[in-house]
Amino acid sequence: MAAKWWTAVSSPVGRLVAVGDETGVERLGFDGEPGEGEAGDPLGVGAAVERWLAGALDALDAVPVVSSGTDFQREVWAALRRIPAGTTTTYAALAASIGRPTAVRAVARANATNPVAVVVPCHRVIGSDGRLVGYAGGLRRKRWLLAHEGAAGFLVP
Repeated sequence: MAAKWWTAVSSPVGRLVAVGDETGVERLGFDGEPGEGEAGDPLGVGAAVERWLAGALDALDAVPVVSSGTDFQREVWAALRRIPAGTTTTYAALAASIGRPTAVRAVARANATNPVAVVVPCHRVIGSDGRLVGYAGGLRRKRWLLAHEGAAGFLVP
C-alpha cells in the first residue's frame, strides 16, 4: 500500500486540504480534515494550489490525480479537466463532450461526487440557463472560484 500524505492551504474561501500518495492527489476539499497519512507534500500539490490562488491559473493543470470512481465518473472528471480556466460549460454540453448527450443527470451526479475540488474543476459547470447551481462547496465558493479565474456570463441566483 502506498504511503499517504496530506497538506493544507488557506484560501479566501476556506482551507483546502489535499490527501494523496506518491502517484497523485486522491482528495482535495474545503475545510476538511486530513484523516490519514503524514503531513507533507511530495508532489507539490499545495504549492500548485498556492500558485493558482496567486493568479497562475494553469498551475493545477499538471497536478496528478488518482481517481477511484467508476469508469463513467473518471470519464466525466477527465472532461472537467479539459475545461479551460476562465470559462464555463453546462451539464448538457459536458455530457455531449463525452459522447453521451442524454446522460445529463448522470454527468451532474458524477460532477457532484468529484473528490478533487479545484484541480478537477467541477466549479466551471453551470446550469443550462446560465445560473450557478450545484456545488458541494457552496455557491458562495463557486462564485468566488469563477470570479478568481475571470469567468463571466453566469447568473448569480
